[in-house]
Amino acid sequence: MCGDQSGFFEFLSQYVTEGKKQAIERVLEHRTRYLTVVLEDVYHSQNTSAVVRSCDCFGIQDLHVIENKHHYELNPRVVHGASQWVDVIQYMEEEHNSETCFSTLREKGYQLVGTVPDPMAPNIHDFQFEQPTALVFGTEKEGLSDMGKKYCDKLVTIPMYGFTESFNISVSAALSINLLARKLFSSNLHWRLSENEKQTLRLKWFKRIVRNSDIMEKEFFGSGKYL
Repeated sequence: MCGDQSGFFEFLSQYVTEGKKQAIERVLEHRTRYLTVVLEDVYHSQNTSAVVRSCDCFGIQDLHVIENKHHYELNPRVVHGASQWVDVIQYMEEEHNSETCFSTLREKGYQLVGTVPDPMAPNIHDFQFEQPTALVFGTEKEGLSDMGKKYCDKLVTIPMYGFTESFNISVSAALSINLLARKLFSSNLHWRLSENEKQTLRLKWFKRIVRNSDIMEKEFFGSGKYL
């Protein structure tokens, strides 16, 4: 965080209660970008919203949303404000949004792990982290696109023992994220956020907590007094 932003952070912190500051620190200790989640063209807003909520609950900071045919929407009755705390990265401006997303994650060092309802695919319970991982979920009916499967380094499945062929996407995501987050947090990998990443999120979250923080920010920097 640059000096100017650091000054605004200190200014804004006086309007944040100690209880909220402690809650933020507790959450930051279990936030990660080592595991991230990708939704490819999910079209039910309640499913997208439920995945946002699961990401927040299980400590995942980034959610990548690919919008090919369907646009990203949130259902406020499902998301319950979780979208304030999760960074949602949307891919909606290119002709090939899936390819853009997957290529971007690859360039950042992520391996792509696709989830499929295929009983012959490797069991997700056996998955072991070897590098930063992007867990990819496909659309409600068709699942991952052919391009998604082609880009994925690995495919995994959640074992099922009933007559139903697959889980709802939001259930599948919650189960998978919970399982892999627990594996990650109990590992010796360097999965925690850097101090710079934490400070950036502190400022972002302070802005969302403090009423009229956008007006405060304009006045803070506009006056020139603090620069």
